[in-house]
Amino acid sequence: MPANPMLTTLLDLDAALPKQELIVGGGYGLFLKQTYIANNPELRTLFPLASLPRARATEDIDLILRADVVTDSSAMKTIRKALDVLDFRVVETARYMQFIRPFTPGYVKIDLLAAPLGPLAKRVPKDPRRVKPRPSVKLHASKLEEAVAVNRDPLRIPVSGVLSDGTSHSTTILIPQAFSYLLMKLFAFRDRYHDARKELGQHHAVDIYRIVGLLTPEEDAAVHRLSGEFSDNPLVREGCRIAMDHFISPAGVGRLRIREHPLFHSAVDLDRLAEELTELLPIDSLGA
Repeated sequence: MPANPMLTTLLDLDAALPKQELIVGGGYGLFLKQTYIANNPELRTLFPLASLPRARATEDIDLILRADVVTDSSAMKTIRKALDVLDFRVVETARYMQFIRPFTPGYVKIDLLAAPLGPLAKRVPKDPRRVKPRPSVKLHASKLEEAVAVNRDPLRIPVSGVLSDGTSHSTTILIPQAFSYLLMKLFAFRDRYHDARKELGQHHAVDIYRIVGLLTPEEDAAVHRLSGEFSDNPLVREGCRIAMDHFISPAGVGRLRIREHPLFHSAVDLDRLAEELTELLPIDSLGA
């Protein structure tokens, strides 16, 4: 088994899809970003790196597919072929949207997510949960409409390691900027904070803290620009409400979930989190 199955799988996918720039979200995207910043101490972040919850390992990779890719059968067929060659198997409970790659022991799971479709929605059948290109290539993606502007101003993180065949491989992985990342995680928290099977959304709550804390000066300008540009977007406004209710309010459940998380420690500053969320998101638009 590879020393790092997650990294090996990510690099294998990149090597198998040389014409695609992989956009990685979820907990693993944050793990890659935090690890990169930790290895480059000259990079400044909004919160001191030592004060953040440590980077947490995950067992799944969230791949965010651009609208022009996920609505195009030819492009999706190429991705499906790569998954087959790399011995991925369909997860039957999320057919054609999730795949696992067995290792000994364990496995790595891939979640395929569709960036907001915009005008390209007319290319695919209407479905409330998933995007299915036509003609079918037996590859779908879960809708991620709340990922507003996820294709804009991504961070480019250099990643290197060894492929499954032992070959060295280096590449650049795209990580969503903090505006889109916050929206994705706020909605994920809203959908999980009552679900005991999903740790009551604790991981998502801590990831929200980490997204804010890892903000770099370069990223900050993009986040403020996007926040102003999309302040009237209904999904952005809903994200602001989630932030207000659960993380900015002193009695918010999101704050409670952060305190409950095993990675919580005394340097975690929830009042500072509330202040920064108010600054980063168009919270004032809720009163408009």
